Amino acid sequence: MPLTASADALIPMTIRTGQSTIVATPHLTRVAVGDGKIAGVLAVGNTEIVVSGRAAGRTTLLVWTGAGRRSYDVTVTEQSLESLRQMIERAIADPALHVEQFDRSVVINGTVPNGESLVHLGEVVSHFEPVAAGQKFTVVNAVTVARPLGPLQTELAAAPETAGVRVDRDAKGNLIVSGQVHDRSTAEHVLHRVRALAGPYLAIDGKVVDRIETKTVSQVDVKVYVLEVDETALRQLGVNLQSATFHPDGTYTLGGPQFPVVEDPVVGNNGRRGPGFPGNALTIGAFFRTITLAPTVNLVLNSGHAHLLSSPNLVTMPGRQADFLVGGQIPVPYASGPQQIAIQYKDFGVKLQVTPTILGDGGVETVIAPEVSDLDFQDGVSLNGFVIPALKVSRLSTDVVTQSGESIVMGGLLRRQEQRVIDKIPGLGDLPVLGKLFRSTRYQSSQTDVVFVMTPQIITR
Repeated sequence: MPLTASADALIPMTIRTGQSTIVATPHLTRVAVGDGKIAGVLAVGNTEIVVSGRAAGRTTLLVWTGAGRRSYDVTVTEQSLESLRQMIERAIADPALHVEQFDRSVVINGTVPNGESLVHLGEVVSHFEPVAAGQKFTVVNAVTVARPLGPLQTELAAAPETAGVRVDRDAKGNLIVSGQVHDRSTAEHVLHRVRALAGPYLAIDGKVVDRIETKTVSQVDVKVYVLEVDETALRQLGVNLQSATFHPDGTYTLGGPQFPVVEDPVVGNNGRRGPGFPGNALTIGAFFRTITLAPTVNLVLNSGHAHLLSSPNLVTMPGRQADFLVGGQIPVPYASGPQQIAIQYKDFGVKLQVTPTILGDGGVETVIAPEVSDLDFQDGVSLNGFVIPALKVSRLSTDVVTQSGESIVMGGLLRRQEQRVIDKIPGLGDLPVLGKLFRSTRYQSSQTDVVFVMTPQIITR
């Protein structure tokens, strides 16, 4: 069919991606576009059409109206990167931030005062990211926070001892605490404050990273007394270690140890298990704290109801385990391969493991694990003519917080020893049946409670 000149004439039309234009089409009957991926067409009634740029390229638009057919040569160009940069800059409206373009990227850099401002900036930029992605542009948010934890930074800067401490947020959402303080107690105080306020600024798997330097080195000296309290104190008396009574002028009066008698070694006056119950070597509970306990321990020793097994000084770094053993090791054979026997040594005796940690308030958190064990030949195992003894073990584990210089007393680790003494006439006492007439057997048993007295103290050098 021959076409008229008006029908063949192409009307040029240029739009940008992401933009639209309106074309008047009176008495519109039909519309078609050559490539719908480049341009989109939407009819508004029968009087107008909306042409939108979708992707850079060139296509043909045909429009049929009451006056005939019109052809448009539609050219879609990419939205200018400069235009995108200007839109983002107007939306941010912050003179401290700079929006620049590099190649096919828009980079936002600068510094915002706090984390709230950074979150707000991220919300604004997120509205432009779909537009930029459609044009294969990239929006880079390189803005940093001057003070990630605004209130905390102000608090740290106000105190002279923490004025040099900084808190920074890395790309993985961790908080890096750096700077220099006087001692470890101050460093722990800073870390405690950061953890308390760090919630909104940490990533889901973020951590508070300690990079604080200290001008001095802090260690923890744990003075240990290991006492063995006899059966008399366990079953008849109950030990009460008295602390000092402090006076307003700073002096104190030290009270001696008392041994209050209970009516029953198992049941106290109130019908409950009292201090006479074996294992409750202290009337004041499982442990007790006092500042001047060492002289009181000496008084307990002088009373004759206890004797000192060991008194070591354990000095360790905060968070490091220190231990000691008063006893020995027994060889335990085990199969290490086909027809191969190896020896492994097991500890026995009085053992103590302590792990002190310095707290922000100057206190000491101490993880304590005492253990008392004895050889048990009765329940041992015979192997190739040798008896490998079993171990009778009493073990505790606890976590105690004290101030530096306060003491902890722990009891309840029982040691039971049973002995059988046989007196006999040589030769006659070994005769079958009649031998019982020429020998006698005596049984002796004893029970003691091992009490640990520990005094953690911070040493700063």
